[in-house]
Amino acid sequence: MQAWLASHVLTKIPVHPASKAFRPGDSIRACAAEHAEARWLIKLDIADFFGSITEIQVFRAFAKMGYNRLVAMELARLCTDTPQVSDKYRLPSWQSKKKWHRIADYSHGVLGRLPQGAPSSPMLANIAVADIDETVAAVANRYGLTYTRYSDDITLSTRGDFTRARAARVIAEVAKVLKGRGLFLNRRKTSVTHPGARRVVLGLLVDGEEPRLTKAFRDKLRQHLYYLETRGIAAHMAARSFDSAGGLYRHLRGLIDYANSVDSVYAEGLRARLDALPWGG
Repeated sequence: MQAWLASHVLTKIPVHPASKAFRPGDSIRACAAEHAEARWLIKLDIADFFGSITEIQVFRAFAKMGYNRLVAMELARLCTDTPQVSDKYRLPSWQSKKKWHRIADYSHGVLGRLPQGAPSSPMLANIAVADIDETVAAVANRYGLTYTRYSDDITLSTRGDFTRARAARVIAEVAKVLKGRGLFLNRRKTSVTHPGARRVVLGLLVDGEEPRLTKAFRDKLRQHLYYLETRGIAAHMAARSFDSAGGLYRHLRGLIDYANSVDSVYAEGLRARLDALPWGG
């Protein structure tokens, strides 16, 4: 049921244009491209993004799609869960304030949350925070910044002049918007990048006209293929603690497919070298 909702219903619901993940055509490259040639970057991370979206927000998302209240609630319950043990969900804000006396089975002491990994969670989260995207976009416009959100990764950038003091004010305003909806920044992942530093968005360099793979990523793939070609598959598996040749192949193929989304010519050569190795069946 969740997979059907994710593929047939949720992807067709419009979300804020600043949201760049989980819809057909979305990609890390497309999101990073919004910040091409940026001079200043502000990067923020929403802590426990999916787990902070309540079943009330999910209910409202389904109601917004036109479902009646009972169906919206059934769908919200289907797409959320409650953890067995969690200090966070013992807080008063997560305690259910309304009891469904008419249908006893609907009564529950703790609000549900979106589970990580469920196929319906990504787009439900996008729909649930559409108003947050709108408010943060307004903050960004006021400061002359470009705003994107890729799941829990927020990026704001400008090609013009900026200062750390202004960046601090932007971060404070965004944090206030998020806090008002029960979301919080992961302060350890908050960063401000100035023009003299390397500008990276979602793992891609954005200091030029187009997003580029980083040297570290290219070096990682180059080393893997070099050792596979010179030492053999079995030795490289042992050196990198892979349990099977298939697992190693799928890992590298995933990295190459990611590279292909950014630089297809580069990735084509890597794929040919990978597939030329004696992987067997």
